[in-house]
Amino acid sequence: MAESLKQHQLGLFGHPVKHSQSPQIHQGFAAQFGIDLTYVLIDASPAELPSQFKVWIPTAHGCNVTVPHKTHIMPLLDHHTERAHQCQAVNTVFWRDGELWGDNTDGDGLVLDLQAKGIHLSGMKVLIIGAGGATQGIIPSLLEQGVTDIEIQNRSHDKANQLAAQFNYDRVATAGPKMHSPYDLIIHATSMGHQGLSPELKEHWFHPNTIAYDLSYGNAAQPFLATAQACGAQQVHDGLGMLYGQAALAFEIWFGQRPAVILTQ
Repeated sequence: MAESLKQHQLGLFGHPVKHSQSPQIHQGFAAQFGIDLTYVLIDASPAELPSQFKVWIPTAHGCNVTVPHKTHIMPLLDHHTERAHQCQAVNTVFWRDGELWGDNTDGDGLVLDLQAKGIHLSGMKVLIIGAGGATQGIIPSLLEQGVTDIEIQNRSHDKANQLAAQFNYDRVATAGPKMHSPYDLIIHATSMGHQGLSPELKEHWFHPNTIAYDLSYGNAAQPFLATAQACGAQQVHDGLGMLYGQAALAFEIWFGQRPAVILTQ
């Protein structure tokens, strides 16, 4: 579709999506460059995604994709970037030469936020709790930053094994009875916080400088962060900065300009 017909319309496909801050974030980014855009939230079930996406995308500039569609969207696209291929998940869709591409900015968005907080990943030992799409999306970026080890803990040991094997790195393993604790960074990547719950944490996973980070933000991050503090974590962060970071990288893909990230609570 010709660029002139797209008119900088953007959107977010997910289920649910009404809680998303993405419209406000991208409107703020657009204002930095005087770009006129509209950003809509599109709630589509997995069964509805293919038809809704195919109807909506031809006149759009691009879109974001959130749970549970980051994997479901991949067959609907013409191409995937190497980053998306590594993650086997897409959170950003864009047009290139009349074809649809998928990319994934989640992991690099996390790295941007950690760097902004003065946290450097090289040499770190990392525990990730959860083996879903969120974990899948951040592992390649963590490896690129030179973490020493990543262990994945998940209620389904088989799922954690499959995810660790997907990356085919000696540095990615499944956390088991002989967990190599303590860890320098513990990342919570499940949706338990949305039910007011935290995964079980062990005090021996923490040393005095262990950082706890929840990929969720706001109230959903509080159960894990409070539990981590009770286990001795002095530095805890929610994922709001990651949300802004991945959005800034998506905006750069669409418009060729990276906005300044100014967090608002």
